[in-house]
Amino acid sequence: MTPSVDVFGQLSIFLAVFFLILGVVNLLPELFVAYQERYQTSTRRTARELNKFFIHIKPTQILGIAGVLGALMGIATGSWVLAAAIIAAGLVAPRILLSLWKEIRSSQFEAQLMDGLLLIANSLRSGLDIIAGIERVAAGMKPPISEEFGLVLNAYRLGTPLEAALIDLTGRINSRPLETVVYAINIQRETGGNIIKIFEQLVLTIREESKLQKKARAITSQARSQIFFLAGFPWVLALFFILAAPELMQPALANPWGQATLLFLIVWEVIGILITKKIVAVEV
Repeated sequence: MTPSVDVFGQLSIFLAVFFLILGVVNLLPELFVAYQERYQTSTRRTARELNKFFIHIKPTQILGIAGVLGALMGIATGSWVLAAAIIAAGLVAPRILLSLWKEIRSSQFEAQLMDGLLLIANSLRSGLDIIAGIERVAAGMKPPISEEFGLVLNAYRLGTPLEAALIDLTGRINSRPLETVVYAINIQRETGGNIIKIFEQLVLTIREESKLQKKARAITSQARSQIFFLAGFPWVLALFFILAAPELMQPALANPWGQATLLFLIVWEVIGILITKKIVAVEV
């Protein structure tokens, strides 16, 4: 191979790498701006949803707290991995907080739904309409069902059709019994019928479905306990080794690569727990 051909090949490689780096550098600002706009849109949507669930804290405040806490922990421990992990957690914390609170609130709402239906049914038997029954639930029961039906009433009084306000309620609360109730009410208002008998049948249906759900939880309780045992056992064992032989574990924990590996394991274990919970979940 002649020297000129060798120089030409090296020059071609250099130019290819140069233009590749130049393209990446020019593309990074556009990607950053696109991600920033997408994150700001998601943050505003999350803030509105948090307000709907009566959580008066902004995602930017959570991110600011995470940034300050990450900086302080990084300085105190000398670990940039820990600081970056806390800041990264602050980016996703609003969505996680919203998801967890929505699940908790939906479970609390579903536990109160039977009493709310009985109260509405009693109002209908006494000659009142369904709006008056919803008002009694909003005024006489505890949160979250009183707050949610209060939002339905506010939307109705501002001109939103009752059917649409109830559909919005199913968007805030994840509950199959609630969806059954809302669809039954909407169909009755469109087609007519004896609403008192409809509510009586709804109460019976939801009561039987609740019994089936309790049986399903009892059947899968052993599987759920095994999930948390298998997830927690490695960390209990690691804690035992840290206490029994700290001189062996300290080098790994003090090294940034060791800390990054530990963080990687935590993330994937959480993902494994979520996937396994989905597998053992039984839909009734």
